[in-house]
Amino acid sequence: MTAGPLQARGRVVGVHGDVAEVRIDAASGCHACRARAVCGHGSEQSLRVTALADMAVGDPVLLELDQANFALAMAIGYLLPVVTLLLGAALFSFAGDAAAALGAALGLTTGLFLVRLLHRRLLAGNLQPTVSVTCSSQSFPGESP
Repeated sequence: MTAGPLQARGRVVGVHGDVAEVRIDAASGCHACRARAVCGHGSEQSLRVTALADMAVGDPVLLELDQANFALAMAIGYLLPVVTLLLGAALFSFAGDAAAALGAALGLTTGLFLVRLLHRRLLAGNLQPTVSVTCSSQSFPGESP
């Protein structure tokens, strides 16, 4: 069974050429997350997305992001540096503790570089949410209709 896309509702707060700034309520995008109480993002987040042709300030929008792409990005962003850190430490551990620490530092640096490279080459386009304008009369939690 495949899960549906991650969804968040928001409102356009600015349009600048082909880029729109959308403010989303963190609760609408993070309602299922168990870490929402400690995530540190506050109650609202603002992000930039590709603007639609008829998008205007004040339009309510629905943002969708494929869960598989999100999971892949999280695995690359969080696991790859840890794996390269451990690999570097293991490869240099034969020469003593100082060499293992140096190997870990080199491994971490390599992992962070690879994350940046992979993000630019493979993930940048896949991590852009799909935007659709919803009914303009719809109000969001905390708003007056």
